[in-house]
Amino acid sequence: MSTTRISLLKLHFILCITVMIFVSGGITARAKTVNTGEVVAYMNALRGELGLPAFTVSDSLNQSAAIRASELPARFDHTRPDGSAWYTVGSGIYGENLARADNDEKKGTLNIMAAWYRSPSHRANLLSKSTQIGIACYEDANGVAYIACEFN
Repeated sequence: MSTTRISLLKLHFILCITVMIFVSGGITARAKTVNTGEVVAYMNALRGELGLPAFTVSDSLNQSAAIRASELPARFDHTRPDGSAWYTVGSGIYGENLARADNDEKKGTLNIMAAWYRSPSHRANLLSKSTQIGIACYEDANGVAYIACEFN
């Protein structure tokens, strides 16, 4: 894919987010919990804009993501609480995106997507050759949401 095409698609994505910000009065999508299905839909929309195939959601990767999300309150890191590497949570896992949302604004799908898109390593996972993902959210007693997305 040419650099010009990628730049135009990035501009299109940024323009779409800007329009959504203007229409919504700010990037403050209100949600009591993270809508992981909506996050997947936005990920696939971005991939579609770039001519990449959509991710399919895998049950086994969802299980791995659920384990990782539940571990994050103890250690918000790509290293697991027991000190092992993030990819040991399951088999065939080649990438991981994490997010922490401590208020309703940050739990919004656009906020999660914008944060991942702005980070080069997270964006690389979003645009990778991976074909399957698993995504899960764990919310602690204080209402802090931890999101894990595993890529295969």
